[in-house]
Amino acid sequence: MGKSTLRALLVVGGHELRTRLRDGTAPLIALVAPILLATLFGLALGGDDDPPIKATIGVVDLDGGQFPASVQREALNTDELKGVLTFRQYPDEAAARSAVDGGETGAALVFPAGFSEGVGAGRGGQVSVLESPESPLAGVVARSMVDRISALVEARTLAVRASLEAGVPADRVQLFVEENGAAGPALSLVGDPVAGGRVDLAVHYGAGMAVMFAFFVVGTTARSLLIERQNGTLDRMRAAPVPLWTALVGKSAVGFGLALVSMCATWLSSVLIFGASWGDPLGVFPLLLAHVFAATAIVMLVASRAKTDAQADGYTLGVAFVFAFLGGSIVPVYNLPEWLRGVSLITPNGWVSAGLSELAGTGAGPSAVLVPIAVVTGIGVVAGALALLGFRKGGFA
Repeated sequence: MGKSTLRALLVVGGHELRTRLRDGTAPLIALVAPILLATLFGLALGGDDDPPIKATIGVVDLDGGQFPASVQREALNTDELKGVLTFRQYPDEAAARSAVDGGETGAALVFPAGFSEGVGAGRGGQVSVLESPESPLAGVVARSMVDRISALVEARTLAVRASLEAGVPADRVQLFVEENGAAGPALSLVGDPVAGGRVDLAVHYGAGMAVMFAFFVVGTTARSLLIERQNGTLDRMRAAPVPLWTALVGKSAVGFGLALVSMCATWLSSVLIFGASWGDPLGVFPLLLAHVFAATAIVMLVASRAKTDAQADGYTLGVAFVFAFLGGSIVPVYNLPEWLRGVSLITPNGWVSAGLSELAGTGAGPSAVLVPIAVVTGIGVVAGALALLGFRKGGFA
């Protein structure tokens, strides 16, 4: 890239940024509106005092030993789950499956017969989880509990095998292991992903507004680009010794930057006003960055097909609201009809919502959002390629 091209990009970007600041659209759409709406939704529907979502988990105890009882006791004694989690007993797996499918309980744990005895003897054991897509929190809690159980079972099994190989008699190995540190069925959820994050609708709606307004912020850039074409600016640029694409790239870069600032400001306001955590920042920021990239590419794709600035505005509003509804930015995905839940995953909003649910709801680390980031980035790449083809055809580049 030559110095003249770089200078042209800076001139276009600087002019676009000054215009957006002078006419007030940047501070209004990028900062005031999303933060205000996120705060109002958070005050009305979120908050820390009353957990907004409760989870009921069924238990099928075919074992009758210490392990199932210990798991339930430890979970109910976890501070973060008090008032949120309820256990309900079922006689067999068929009854639990019926209850999960009917919405009576959100998930169920099935302890097979002989589970505690198998763990004590070092043979291991397996706990089944029955889940329902209508109660994602119960599924997250149940899966996290099983993960902890699996870790304990594995540790106990290794301890028993090591003792047997060391020559401890088989009839004394259980007592030997318990006396030397692997003391039975105790289960601690402290530090577990279940206790690491708190599901709060203040987070959900804060993230939802940030995701939706990213489209609106970039949409003003698309409108500006079409106005430049209507005013003949692009025709005059053809006579200048700079590439025509500098107008497209310069304005898109400003839209991208303002949308990223908007999302980060809404994130920060949610933390400061409600004390709500969106999860590990090392996972949250790349996810927001990927969404801004996808939103910019999608809006540019819309603009490449529009003939006037008014048409671009209408298309952008339509795409933003439809994606916000289908992707869970306005209504939580689990409240949508079942056939619409799969549709949410064709939108970047749906993947961002799923990623933030993992980060904020379970306390998972950045690795938990690698797939959402990859998918959202892929959506942006495809939309950007189609937008570029449209702009070339329309004489923008």
